[in-house]
Amino acid sequence: MDIKAIRNFTKYVEKEIDPAIDDLESLDERNRVHVQKLVYTNLVDRFDTMIDTSILDNCRENVCMDLALKDMTGTVTESDLVKILMHGENLQGALDIKLKNGLRNTVLRQRHSQKLTVLFSIFQPEINCYGVQRVNISTGKILDKITPQNKTIPYSISGYADWLYSRRNSIVHGAGGNKFLENDKKQLKKLYKKEPAKTFKVKLSSVTNTVVFFKEVIGLLKA
Repeated sequence: MDIKAIRNFTKYVEKEIDPAIDDLESLDERNRVHVQKLVYTNLVDRFDTMIDTSILDNCRENVCMDLALKDMTGTVTESDLVKILMHGENLQGALDIKLKNGLRNTVLRQRHSQKLTVLFSIFQPEINCYGVQRVNISTGKILDKITPQNKTIPYSISGYADWLYSRRNSIVHGAGGNKFLENDKKQLKKLYKKEPAKTFKVKLSSVTNTVVFFKEVIGLLKA
């Protein structure tokens, strides 16, 4: 399997985010509020890009092929087949393009957490990242199991990722606000039976916990 995008994300965190956290720690809290939000949104965006790219890079894996071909119901005529075979030297590249387009039109249009669930089904299908409560929301660490104490934040891997991305949406699409968007609130309740708090704050610990969580996810995917 292709893990290039995962490696690139790891390098990005090491070269860009970790030093940024060190710089933020030297600032007074009131002077770093805006910068913290920028670092947070960039981090979550890059993680989402890593998911998309990893899915596309592994378009020939069985899980991806099944999903990409799911909505391809058109028929191929004999003349179509002859034309395809006549360009056999480019056939493999053409197949990859077709599969990737299929994934873009299906999987990559889903919610962030649903795409992450697909990525786990490619790399680590034995891990139940949707239903099992595993995330220590106080640290971002992923444990074997944890008993939820908070009624507003999902404790599963996919659920916690959804909650993190929902906060990103509020900042990016809500004019930097601190209230969850209505659709995100509905989806968190529908998918993970959690109703997020009315408001939230992005603190330095929010960034560090997100880094820990993403590193833990990467560790599981590469295991």
